[in-house]
Amino acid sequence: MEKSFKLLSVVVILLFLGGCFSTKSHSALNKTPAKELLEPYQGPQAKISINDFELKTSGADAQVSLALKEYLVSVLHRTKRFTIVAPQEADLIINVGIVEFIPENSGGKSGLAGGGSSASGFMGGLLGEVLNKANMQLSLRIIDRVTSAVISSRDIQSQVVEHPGKKIKFPQDKAFRNGFTNYVDTPMGKVIYDCIIEAGSFIVQNVPQNYYKG
Repeated sequence: MEKSFKLLSVVVILLFLGGCFSTKSHSALNKTPAKELLEPYQGPQAKISINDFELKTSGADAQVSLALKEYLVSVLHRTKRFTIVAPQEADLIINVGIVEFIPENSGGKSGLAGGGSSASGFMGGLLGEVLNKANMQLSLRIIDRVTSAVISSRDIQSQVVEHPGKKIKFPQDKAFRNGFTNYVDTPMGKVIYDCIIEAGSFIVQNVPQNYYKG
């Protein structure tokens, strides 16, 4: 029984550490790869406005909020699906809140659970020493500007764990590197990248077709 529990724990933890994951309401998850969803296309565009990212945690400040917004705008602009306009001109409002922003959360041998419990000791032995854990959570809503109805919503979360001698794989994204110079090639940088790419993919997936106009 104990062996089965440990195996299940390993599976759950490894899935959690795989990157960004989401809890979502209002529509079903789409398994299309983010890279494919964010490819440029030719056709009608939807008029959207992106609000400043709302600070719901003390871990982030106005500068981080602005950088996150600008990077999301860049990601969406590259798809050529959207015309990004002022709120009063938009058909849809994209509202994003920063719920959690933790660039550094040291782990050590106590592992993911922390506190030195038997579970944390087991995971610490399995995964090795943790140099740093970075976390972020966003709450995202797509809102009809005229009716204020929420078209779709999702909580987007990511955690990246850094271990000794293991380099974090990071894409060469110029827009990211210009906006987040302090986080390039760090666990928090990967967290930011994963969450914003996931946010962009979610918006592409969930803007209804009737909002696209020639």
